Formats: sequence, C-alpha cells, structure tokens
Amino acid sequence: MKTYLKIVTVFVLIASCQSNKKEDINIVATLEREDTSQNNDMDTSKTQQQFSDFFPKELGEYKLIEVSEATVLSRTITSAFYLKGDNIKNNIVYNLEDGNKKGSSVLKDFEISYKYQNKGEGDTEYIYKERDGYKTIAFLQPEENRNEILFIYRQRFSIVLEGTEQPDKLWSYIKEEDLKKLDNY
Repeated sequence: MKTYLKIVTVFVLIASCQSNKKEDINIVATLEREDTSQNNDMDTSKTQQQFSDFFPKELGEYKLIEVSEATVLSRTITSAFYLKGDNIKNNIVYNLEDGNKKGSSVLKDFEISYKYQNKGEGDTEYIYKERDGYKTIAFLQPEENRNEILFIYRQRFSIVLEGTEQPDKLWSYIKEEDLKKLDNY
C-alpha cells in the first residue's frame, strides 16, 4: 500500500512538473519514458485529447493550466495541473488512469490497499473512508505539506487529487457531473 501510494505521489509530482519548468518545483524522481512507435504516439495523443474533456476548467479558485499524459512502467496517466494565483506552490494535480488499459494494475492495487488499510510511518497518515458512496484513501504528508485523495470510479478509472488542501476539501472538488463524463469512454 505504502509503495503504491508513493509511486502515485511520484507520478503526480512528475506529471505536474512535466511541462512546467518552474524553479520552485523539485523533481522527486526521473521518469523513464518508453520509446513508442508513431502509432502509439497517435493513440496517446487521442487518449489525452479524449480525457482532457473530462477535467473541469476550474476547481474552486484553482484554474486549469494544462493537461498532459505520462507513461511510466507501461501505465498511462492523464494529468491536469491547476494553479491558484501566481504561486506555483498553490497547485492541485488531478490524475486519471484507465484501469482497463493493458498492464494496469491500479484497480487491484487500490482494492488490496483498502482491504488491508496500512498505517503510515512517522507523520504520514492514511485515512480510509467512504465518501458519497465511494471508497477513498487519503494520503497525508504534513512534512511536505501535500495531501492526496484517491478512489476508483465505475470499477475502471483511478482518480487522484493531490494538493495542499485537506482531504475533505480535495474531495469537494470531485463533482458527479464531471465523473459522469467518463461513462462515455
């Protein structure tokens, strides 16, 4: 569980830094990009465009800056980066991963994590809670002033919101009308 959440956190941080070369952001890990054929590039572009329609233009006071896609260890994650004001540290990253894609173990990983409900080490804390009918896992990292909340939608999509806000506030940005857009995929 802890390893999975750390991997997701690394994905979130890297995705948020991917196209944004701001000095305030430190890259936690280096992604190994898979070399893909031209056909895979076209598929990736199509998927990114398809899922970019899912992400709202605003999350409260946070404005959508960009949508990007990263493939890591044969897992493809589409990310939206939101910024509040001019300070790069005031950001939210909204990740979406299709659990039906070949090589994705995200659904199984989530279910195992939720079932065993691991405890965090040090100041790190996990909160397992049902919100609006969805099983959620919140991962709090006070030492880094970053939190995230993740859940599975329709036994297919892994959704993660990560930012400085508390889990309940992050959850408030999840809107049912946005989720319903995924029903068409």
